[in-house]
Amino acid sequence: MSRAFRFLVGARDRLYETGVLQTYRLDHPVISVGNLTVGGTGKTPLVILLAERFRDEGFRPVVLSRGYKRKSAGTVVVSSGKGPMVPWDTAGDEPYLIAKRARGVSVVVGADRYAAGLIAEAQDLGNLFILDDGFQHRRLFRNVDLVTIDPVEWIAGERLFPYGRWREPKEALERADAAIVQESHAPISELPIPGFVIRTVADGVYKGSEPVDVQTLKNRSITAFAGIAKPDRFFNALENMGIPLARRVSFRDHHSYTERDLETLPGEIHITTEKDAVRLEGLADRNFLHLRISVNILEFDRLMELIRSRLR
Repeated sequence: MSRAFRFLVGARDRLYETGVLQTYRLDHPVISVGNLTVGGTGKTPLVILLAERFRDEGFRPVVLSRGYKRKSAGTVVVSSGKGPMVPWDTAGDEPYLIAKRARGVSVVVGADRYAAGLIAEAQDLGNLFILDDGFQHRRLFRNVDLVTIDPVEWIAGERLFPYGRWREPKEALERADAAIVQESHAPISELPIPGFVIRTVADGVYKGSEPVDVQTLKNRSITAFAGIAKPDRFFNALENMGIPLARRVSFRDHHSYTERDLETLPGEIHITTEKDAVRLEGLADRNFLHLRISVNILEFDRLMELIRSRLR
């Protein structure tokens, strides 16, 4: 099955490269952030970082996203730059989080990102598009392709769908303009394109929008829970902040929580991820905290110059 998937991926690429399958252009430049594997490579915080940087430079960024596992159909304008205008399950958890965090940045979701971009242009939502999880979305022309990489997955070797996590083989990276590589004790020695190291930073523990003093969590029975692709990173981040965990509870990626899920959690205090906190909105009066994270790129100015050169 993986061999058949590899053949189909290769055939699709050739159809785009030869022009049999058409690529469509928007009136404004497009920066794509994507990956070669499924989940857990830091695309969402990178999208927020880029959107905020371009916003601060005077652009009006628009994030285009599929809105994975949302309960709506068609194209939806999630935000016009002033925060979410629709519930999280209409937007999808990641677009909702982007709209919540990146003020001054519009967010539009739709399976057809070109159609979503046309709606954004018709409503004059912005003048620069950032395509979230877009490396395989070949239908929309992009000026810049950035691919996020987990070094552990890269070194372990590719194993394509349906038995592995890889969407495309490693050589597909050559289509991209730059690789954004997670900081790791197992660095990648050689890449066919420029590489930039990205570092995850814990901004602190929050209750809603209010920060919580970590010292108040000492000597408490704490359960951390998460429904993300790689929950161990979240659990380890909490312990690295000096927060001792009595229990670690993992749910499937993009899990839709119920009251029953929360009732069965042990412990005195419950801490989750910021993305999980989005999916917990609307549940009745649950007292939980969340860890807020951001990212920085060690040579961000050099990456920005590379991006600007492609935009020009």
